[in-house]
Amino acid sequence: MPINILYCEGNSKSIDIRVIRQLLPKECIVRPLGGKTRSFFDSVINDRRINPNLAGIVDHDFDCRDIEPINQPLPCHHQQIQIGWAWERKEIENYLIDPIVVQRALQKQAPSSEEYQLALREAAQKISTYTAARTALSCFNFKNFWGEETKNQYFPKTYLFPRRLGKETCETKIREIVDQYKGDRIVKAEDVIDKFTNLLDLFHVNGFRFNHYLTFFSGKDLLYAMQDKLRTFGFDSSSSSPLEFFIEKIVTRMERAENVWDWLPEWQELRKLIINSSFNSEY
Repeated sequence: MPINILYCEGNSKSIDIRVIRQLLPKECIVRPLGGKTRSFFDSVINDRRINPNLAGIVDHDFDCRDIEPINQPLPCHHQQIQIGWAWERKEIENYLIDPIVVQRALQKQAPSSEEYQLALREAAQKISTYTAARTALSCFNFKNFWGEETKNQYFPKTYLFPRRLGKETCETKIREIVDQYKGDRIVKAEDVIDKFTNLLDLFHVNGFRFNHYLTFFSGKDLLYAMQDKLRTFGFDSSSSSPLEFFIEKIVTRMERAENVWDWLPEWQELRKLIINSSFNSEY
C-alpha cells in the first residue's frame, strides 16, 4: 500500500506542513513532530507497529560529501532501518526561493527572472564564507550557527544570523564553539578550522557548492541575506518583514494552485515515492 501517514518537522502552523500537503496525494496525512531528533526517528520506527504505511521526511544537514544534485529525495536511515527520506536540499526554504517556484507561485507579481536570480546570487556570495564555516562545524557534529536572534514567525525561535560574515570572524567563532562544546572529545579547534579552510573554495564564486547554492546553502540564510532586495521588489508591509511577506505570499499561492508537485523534479519524485513505497517487509 502507499504511504498514508508522513511525519515531518515543524509544528501545525509551520510552512513545512503547509508546503508538503500540496505535494502529496490527499489520502496521505501529514503530521508535524517538531525538530529532527532521535525521538523523531524512533517515533517513525515505533509507530509503524500501529501503521506500517508510515514514513518521515526531514531536512538535510550541511553535508560533508560533494554529491552531485540529482533532484531526488535522499533515503534516510535510523538503526539500519529506512525511516523515509531527507530533502536533497538543505531545508524547505531552499525550494520556496527557487526561481521556478517564485515565478509559478507569484506569476505577474514575481520580480523579473533576471533581477531575482541576481539577488539570489548576491545573497549566496554574502553568506558563502559563513556557510563554509557552518558546514565545517557540522562535519564534526558541533553547533553550527551564531549571531543575533531574529524575530520571524516562520523561522525557529533559535534562528540566529551574524552581523559579520568574514573569514576571521568565522575562525574566531569556530574556535569559541569547539572549545565550549568539545568536552572530552579529541577534536581541536584547529581541526575544524582546517576543514573550514579546505571548504572555502567550494563555497566561493564558481566553486562546486556555490554553483549549487540552492542545495548546499541554508535557504533561511539566503532569505535573510536577501531581505533588502525583497523590499525593493515590493515585498513589504507595515505588519511584517519583507522576508515574512514574501514567504507567506508564495505559500498561500501554492495552497491555491493545482498540481504543485509538477513544479520541481524533486517534488515529482517525492510524490512517486509516497505512492510506490512500502516498508512492510521490514517488520
